[in-house]
Amino acid sequence: MRQVLCILSILLTLSACKKNNNNSSPVANKLPGHYSGTFNRTGMDTANVSFIFSDSTFSGTGGPLNYPAICSGHYHQNGESLVVTDTCSWTANFDWTLIFNGNYSIHFINENKVRIWRTTGLTTDEYLLNRLTR
Repeated sequence: MRQVLCILSILLTLSACKKNNNNSSPVANKLPGHYSGTFNRTGMDTANVSFIFSDSTFSGTGGPLNYPAICSGHYHQNGESLVVTDTCSWTANFDWTLIFNGNYSIHFINENKVRIWRTTGLTTDEYLLNRLTR
């Protein structure tokens, strides 16, 4: 009987504790801002990039020779999914898979760092960005 009371006492104590169910990051859905960082495609060089994300639009610059090709357009973020629609006109003299356009995954590493990536077959395009703060 004493063991039963002890177990009940422990269970009551544990159930009274407030569990932190804060599964959402404090920076979730806070993509708008100015960013600087790098782009890398599997097996290729790393290039410097910059972005400005507003509430639903973006603009940015990529590395030399359109590696990657970043211009401007619209985006929609839904949790860890980022859908990007580039609205620029491009010439045909480079690999159009390097255009920042399409479906990406997004993960906020912390308040000032974000990872945006997509994998197609064996190739991953990855943007590691740091929020610029004043």
